[in-house]
Amino acid sequence: MAEPPPKSSKDKEAATAASVKDVVLVTGGNGLVGQGIQAVIRGERRSNEDWVFLSSKDGDLTDASQTRAIFEKYRPTKVIHLAAMVGGLFKNLSHNLDFWRLNMLIND
Repeated sequence: MAEPPPKSSKDKEAATAASVKDVVLVTGGNGLVGQGIQAVIRGERRSNEDWVFLSSKDGDLTDASQTRAIFEKYRPTKVIHLAAMVGGLFKNLSHNLDFWRLNMLIND
């Protein structure tokens, strides 16, 4: 019986990629959109994905060292960035500069 031909480098890369799990990190995971994503994922979870939903309790994304530590801990391959400081209409109007500054730091 003849042996199968050796796999090409593309075949090897595809096999390796298929065996590696994606880590999807969702910032703002307890917010409205984050909770919506969690609901969808519960019903459609793929075996090659691990989902991590973060809230502000998991770290301060305005602090570069805490953000770096989160990324080192989870090593995400994909990020869905939803984190933001929000406070409702009246708080947003009365503290709009504070919200803007903190949200800019989260995205810096």
